[in-house]
Amino acid sequence: MTTTIIRPETKGTSQPAQRRIRFRWSLLLIKIALIAGGVVLLVPLAWVALSSLKRPDEILQLPVKWLPENFFNFSNYVQLFAQYDFGRYIANSFLVTGIGIITSLVIALFAAYAFAYYQFPFKEPIFLLVLALFMVPQEALVIPMFLMVSGAGLNNTYIGMAFPDLFTVLGVYLLRQFMEGIPYSYVEAARMDGASEFRIMTRVITPMVAPAIVVFIIIKFMFTWNTFLWPMLIAQDEKMYTVTVGLVNFAGSEFNQWNLINAATMISMIPTIILFITLQRYLVRGVAMSGMK
Repeated sequence: MTTTIIRPETKGTSQPAQRRIRFRWSLLLIKIALIAGGVVLLVPLAWVALSSLKRPDEILQLPVKWLPENFFNFSNYVQLFAQYDFGRYIANSFLVTGIGIITSLVIALFAAYAFAYYQFPFKEPIFLLVLALFMVPQEALVIPMFLMVSGAGLNNTYIGMAFPDLFTVLGVYLLRQFMEGIPYSYVEAARMDGASEFRIMTRVITPMVAPAIVVFIIIKFMFTWNTFLWPMLIAQDEKMYTVTVGLVNFAGSEFNQWNLINAATMISMIPTIILFITLQRYLVRGVAMSGMK
């Protein structure tokens, strides 16, 4: 006859199980909090999207109705392009944003390469001075920049509208951090093969920092595309308006055309969303490798 002895669960074996249970609960709570936060962020976007399909009287109707009477009412979008020059506003935004991204990227590549691979007096203090520009509010520079642009006769021009974005500290910092992670032996090997510094930077280093460049392009695009104050000051002709400035046309002193404002807002978000979805995998990798968290 055999006797089965049931051993009571000891304290040492129960602790890992309890830790796993606590971990699962904490993970569940984090997921619930993230989902709740995402819903809260999406509510205003959903409101704008649904309101863009409503008639003007539907938007102002009380009590408030979330859903439009006709989900296929795209008359507000048609009106934007038929009665207003909204297509030109979009083209202007793309042009100004493109100028800002290209010029600031080129300057940032040269500056980051110098700070990463060259040794010169006061290198670190100079770099800290460059980073100090982060601390200066953009609004504090508006008047000096406006006087410079006006003095150069660049008012109402695309170069003048992109002037604050021709150089950016973020690009220098981001690319320099990324370049310092690349072994210096690559640069030395290229120099021993007789490559010029320009060739090393463009053919050797630049392809290696492609993830950081993608991060920079996404961030720069979002900031420049959504800029309002500077284009409003420089663009004195309606034909030079960007999307953000053009939205003001739909707001009056006594009455706002909320149906057009909502439709224009939805259209203005499309390029940023497409860019983010297309380059999302590079964004995560670039931020992680550059140490910009």
